[in-house]
Amino acid sequence: MAAAALLLGLALLAPRAAGAGMGACYDDAGRPQRCLPVFENAAFGRRAEASHTCGRPPEDFCPHVGAPGAGAQCQRCDAADPRRHHDASYLTDFHSQDDSTWWQSPSMAFGVQYPTSVNITLRLGKAYEITYVRLKFHTSRPESFAIYKRTQADGPWEPYQYYSASCQKTYGRPEGQYLRPGEDERVAFCTSEFSDISPLSGGNVAFSTLEGRPSAYNFEESPVLQEWVTSTELLISLDRLNTFGDDIFKDPKVLQSYYYAVSDFSVGGRCKCNGHASECGPDAAGRLACRCQHNTTGADCESCLPFFQDRPWARATAEAANECVPCNCSGHSEECAFDRELFRRTGHGGRCLRCRDHTAGPHCERCQEDFYRWSPRTPCQPCDCHPAGSLRLQCDASGTCVCKPTVTGWKCDRCRPGFHSLSEGGCRPCACSAAGSLGTCDPHSGRCPCKRNVEGHLCDRCRLGTFNLQPHHPAGCTSCFCYGHSKVCAAAAQFREHHILSDLRQGAQGWRTGSGGGPEHPARWSPRGLLLNPEDEEELMLPEKFLGDQRFSYGQTLTLTFWVPPGGSPLPVQLRLEGVGLALTLQHSRLSGPPDAGQPGEVQLRFELRETSEDVDLPLPPFHFQRLLANLTALRIRAGGRSPSPSGQVFLTEVRLISAQRGLSPPASWVETCSCPKGYTGQFCESCAPGYKRETPLGGPYTACVPCTCNQHGTCDPHTGICLCGHHTEGPSCERCLPGFYGNPFTGQADDCQPCPCPGRSACTAIPESGEVVCTHCPLGQRGRRCELCDDGYFGDPLGLSGAPQPCRRCQCSGNVDPNAVGNCDPLSGHCLRCLHHTTGAHCERCQDGFYGSSLARRPADRCTPCSCHPKGSISEQRACHPETGQCPCLPHVTGRDCGRCSPGFYDLQPGRGCQSCKCHPLGSQEDQCHPETGQCPCRPGVEGQACDRCQLGFFSFSIKGCRACRCSPLGATSAQCHKNGTCVCKPGFVGYKCDRCQDNFFLTAGGTRCQECPSCYALVKEEAAKLKARLTLMEGWLQGSDCGRPWEPLHILQGEAPRGDVYQGHHLLQGAQEAFLEEVTGLEDGVKASREQLRALSRSAHCAQARAEKTCIQLAELDAVLESSEEEILQAAIVLKSLVIPQEGPGQPTTWSHLATEARALARSHRDTTAKIEATARRALVASNTSYVLLWSLVEGRVASQAQWELEDRYQEVQAARKALGTAVAEAQPEAERVLAAVRRVGADAAPRLALLAAPAAPPQKSQAGALSLKVQALEKTVASRERRLTEAARTLQATAQAMLHKTEPLTQLRQEARASLTRASSSVQAATLTVTGARTLLADLEGMKRQFPWPRDQATLGRKAGIIRSRLLTDLRKKTKQAERMLGNAASVSSSAKKKGREAEMLAKDSAKLAKALLREGKQEHRRAGRLSSQTRATFRQASRQVLTSQARRQKLEEAELMGAGLNALERQIWESRTSLEKDVQALLELLAKLESLDTHQAPAQALNETQWALERLRLQLSPPGALQGKLRLLQQESEQQELQIQSFENDLAEIRADKQNLEAILHSLPQSCANWQ
Repeated sequence: MAAAALLLGLALLAPRAAGAGMGACYDDAGRPQRCLPVFENAAFGRRAEASHTCGRPPEDFCPHVGAPGAGAQCQRCDAADPRRHHDASYLTDFHSQDDSTWWQSPSMAFGVQYPTSVNITLRLGKAYEITYVRLKFHTSRPESFAIYKRTQADGPWEPYQYYSASCQKTYGRPEGQYLRPGEDERVAFCTSEFSDISPLSGGNVAFSTLEGRPSAYNFEESPVLQEWVTSTELLISLDRLNTFGDDIFKDPKVLQSYYYAVSDFSVGGRCKCNGHASECGPDAAGRLACRCQHNTTGADCESCLPFFQDRPWARATAEAANECVPCNCSGHSEECAFDRELFRRTGHGGRCLRCRDHTAGPHCERCQEDFYRWSPRTPCQPCDCHPAGSLRLQCDASGTCVCKPTVTGWKCDRCRPGFHSLSEGGCRPCACSAAGSLGTCDPHSGRCPCKRNVEGHLCDRCRLGTFNLQPHHPAGCTSCFCYGHSKVCAAAAQFREHHILSDLRQGAQGWRTGSGGGPEHPARWSPRGLLLNPEDEEELMLPEKFLGDQRFSYGQTLTLTFWVPPGGSPLPVQLRLEGVGLALTLQHSRLSGPPDAGQPGEVQLRFELRETSEDVDLPLPPFHFQRLLANLTALRIRAGGRSPSPSGQVFLTEVRLISAQRGLSPPASWVETCSCPKGYTGQFCESCAPGYKRETPLGGPYTACVPCTCNQHGTCDPHTGICLCGHHTEGPSCERCLPGFYGNPFTGQADDCQPCPCPGRSACTAIPESGEVVCTHCPLGQRGRRCELCDDGYFGDPLGLSGAPQPCRRCQCSGNVDPNAVGNCDPLSGHCLRCLHHTTGAHCERCQDGFYGSSLARRPADRCTPCSCHPKGSISEQRACHPETGQCPCLPHVTGRDCGRCSPGFYDLQPGRGCQSCKCHPLGSQEDQCHPETGQCPCRPGVEGQACDRCQLGFFSFSIKGCRACRCSPLGATSAQCHKNGTCVCKPGFVGYKCDRCQDNFFLTAGGTRCQECPSCYALVKEEAAKLKARLTLMEGWLQGSDCGRPWEPLHILQGEAPRGDVYQGHHLLQGAQEAFLEEVTGLEDGVKASREQLRALSRSAHCAQARAEKTCIQLAELDAVLESSEEEILQAAIVLKSLVIPQEGPGQPTTWSHLATEARALARSHRDTTAKIEATARRALVASNTSYVLLWSLVEGRVASQAQWELEDRYQEVQAARKALGTAVAEAQPEAERVLAAVRRVGADAAPRLALLAAPAAPPQKSQAGALSLKVQALEKTVASRERRLTEAARTLQATAQAMLHKTEPLTQLRQEARASLTRASSSVQAATLTVTGARTLLADLEGMKRQFPWPRDQATLGRKAGIIRSRLLTDLRKKTKQAERMLGNAASVSSSAKKKGREAEMLAKDSAKLAKALLREGKQEHRRAGRLSSQTRATFRQASRQVLTSQARRQKLEEAELMGAGLNALERQIWESRTSLEKDVQALLELLAKLESLDTHQAPAQALNETQWALERLRLQLSPPGALQGKLRLLQQESEQQELQIQSFENDLAEIRADKQNLEAILHSLPQSCANWQ
């Protein structure tokens, strides 16, 4: 096996290609190829290090017989003696079979044994690819050792391989593991192949690193395996020696024969160079390293040289050398680095670093940023782009920079025309106003040159006294006119452009001609226009529409259109303006001719009407020019001089003057609006403000305004100066009173005119003769000398002639009278007398009886509507409905305006009776409403019936949630209906809650339709299985009922105290047992003495010397006497033990120990297997029984808890339903109570008129009867009101009580949850404790059986080792399970006490609820006796209270169950604590037992010592038999020992029978057909 592993590793790590040389890294043509260092023994000559080496101090070792060098005498290892040392240098020296050298560890006598490990470390100096590791042992191979490796000096050790006969126990690894393809192959295996004790010397162990690895045959493509075989250091961990079992007796000779010895340590592999070097050697620092080729570097050639990074480094393979390729840096760099992303994109991963000559790029192939060059051969030069003017500092190949949009220049260093102030944002635009500036701005400062009337940095605002900035205006802005009164103006809105046009082709109406000073006559017109003859020297005068106020034409153009012959030109023309005594001549500003001079066409001359167009050096000021236009009297056209080349006649065809008028579009921005000073108003300040007048009356708009002065009755007219009167005066000079006033206004006083004494200050006059004032214009609705009467259609008393004064108001008849009629209302009261449209009332404001609606509706047909009450639902058709809403008086439980439908919760509308209640069940229905005709209630899931009061077929458990589905198996159940508990009725052969499985000894037929009984043979099997289960149940009862908690019972069983077989036939105690007993007796004696000292101290502290009669002192004295008696008995026992004589036996033959140990081990193994089978069979039987019991218990507990939860939820839902039903009952009772009260009030109202009639003096008896009747009516009203109030209060109290009880049931729900959680934890604790006790008993049984099987001294070693294993395992399990039990137990005690406390509180709450319910019931009965008419509502309240009582009783029962549950939890707690105490006693007993077993001395005569110890114990029992403290305990122990002996024998017999029956059953089972083999 070892040789095969070596060959496999060598084959896999060898080169694939036969022609690939091992040493040459380049072939004959110079092409790179894979090269490998030589394969070598990497361990040879390297010094290994061992953690333990014999000879320090010198020691003897005794090789086993058969080992090289073993003889009759032992040998000596001395590190100081060159001939006798065995240090680690012998591990890796030259190995010779003839002259063998070996390394050796200290022997077992120096503690070299598990868990102490011996480590051998080999440092290879660098990484090697390991093929195999071989160890040749000089002694027998170890039972357990491991190989570790690591790839870094300080890295973690990784396991390579484990060798052990106990893989799982020693290393926690399974034995014989293998890997599947795809799994992690870096896993260390564990094998027992080389762990046997034979051969005693010369055993080889060879480990192949690739054996069992699926990827080994594809090694070059497996980085995982390449890393797996790589190692820089190896560690051999020798963990457990192989022995014959005789080392347990601690014989020095035997211990000196067990040690580790290795004669050769070989490691096959190659120096790891990843295929890029053919040899390894020391570097400059003296460290071993590869001599790398292929442009690689590193100790393992694991990376490329710095300038060879054009592709990623890779391991060389047989197919490709994967050499490192130099980077391409275009001669501008000698450094580069690998860039994986660049390699992925371009196939070249070398990114150059630190490029020179201002180059950049992965290969230094371009200029760096902000540099350029003319061609690839020229050097890179800086761009020098202006940082503020260029978009980027990078230029193009010619050095031209990319400028920002407002910047220009080769380097972007100056602004474009129209821009200024170069900055980071580029150049800013000049932003000079095109209308106000004379050109562009300064390129540096940005300041603009402005026109004459313009100012501002950007020439964008007019100077003071100007407005309307326009580009065509020579001065920029127009001067303000404002009739000379203001210098502040702006462009006016709401004005549009308007053209004054005269088309002379259509006629020359209004045109006149004349010479200077001569008469004028109409112009001579022709269809071609007006002929201009320069020789006539006549002027053309424009018609009237061009004259007058032409201020809106200031600054605008007057266009003259001429027709000229071919080749001709218009005559020199002047425009003369006259007005306000001024005259001026204008020159044309523009001339536009025909498109072709050789063709006839039109020529236009444009004149701008402003002062700048004058033909003089000193033009007229702007104000005077506009003043001229404001009153233009003449506009003349003069053709002066001769034409330079007259070629024909010239005609004037059209004149167009641009002006403005009010409008929106197109806007006329040249029209001004002025900001006027005080005393002026108007758009142009053309008017005087109120209180001001012209300084010169009718002086015109140019005249100044001054304040006006009028006689103390008002102000004056701004133009004429005429006064505007006040003080209730009027007239040009305020000479008369205003209408509505009378008096003499000429006295000059403010109260000259008094108001007329007429309504509404209407006009009046005074009669001169009498001075009486008479009203001449009465207000609307009044008449008379003083307007003291109301007109027809009005009512009131204006002067209070009939009482308090009331103004005349129009009669308010709601529009329900004829407006053309007379006498519609009373003139004093205003009551309407002639109502229409079925209305009535003082103002016709309501409908007549039998009608309803609004008397104010817009249409008369919609005002009052007939009631139309439903004949079935209303009380009486004669009774009127509500006059506004139209609501008819309804029968009980009827609703709707016309009483046409049943109220919610009622149905079946019948005349004279009304509707009857739905009576929906409060639990089964979803709501308390039903179908209005059929009465069907909406049922919950699984519920049926008109009232939803029963479960559907196939449902059960009627509750507030509905009914739950039975879910009976349609195959196994007789019907879909189940019992009340949910169990189904099964067909023959079916069992289960839902009849969903076949019963025992039945099986499902092939068609799956029924369960068929198995053949009769299965009945026999079933009977035998039942017998086995019964017997196992008896054994389980015995195991659970036996008192294993006594601390000395396991000791008696294991020491053979019970007379069983050969237990008492000698050989049980040795001399060590006597010494152990004496130590325990001495310790017990010291403990008794210490207890007595503590007792005496207590007596002194209690002052018992002075008060001996006290009860405490008497008890202390009695305890002291008992301790004294115990001390005497202990001393007597110590004397007897010391007197025992243990004879000695001579030593045996040491040469037969190996054979005896081998036989003992074989015998132990066979007995252990038999015991394990018996134990497994018994445990399976016991576990099956316990599982069935636990499953049944869990099922019962779960059902009980679920039912409890469902019942509590149902109770809660019932309380909610009761509250809802109570609200419904109150709602039902309220209409009836209201009807009773209405009836009583109606009777009172009907009786009131009669009582008034009877109250006359002529009938005194009737008066007394009426008074008595009135008193009775009042008493009846009071009674009804009090009963209604009491009923309301009772309903509210009952509802509040229900809410409080619902709130108080929340602790019950929490209590139930906590109790369930505590029960679960307690059950888990009991199960854990039961499992712990079972495990302890099983271990005790194992110990007992092993002692019976190995009673001789030669088997004590195996027994001791077994006991040690049992001790560690048992102590760990017991501690863990004890802690688990404590943790599971948790706060069960506190939860239980809390459950009790909350249970008591809930009980008190239930009692209070019951008392309250009873009190409500009594109060309800009293209300029943007092109010007969409300009896149905009282009965409903009584039923509700009864439900509350039943609910309280049910809650009390639940509380009692909660108390029982709490008591059960307490009992479980006590059982758990008792189980814990018993477990602790078992642990203590086992510890004492194991201590005795380890103290046995194998060098003395065991049989005789045991017999004498037995006799001594018998004598000790006889001495302790007189009355004392231990007599009763010994008797009980003896009796229980005999009983347990009989039970154990019966148990063994039962196991034997069970085993035989099991075999029979298995044979029968194998012989049966497969269809019936599924019974449980």
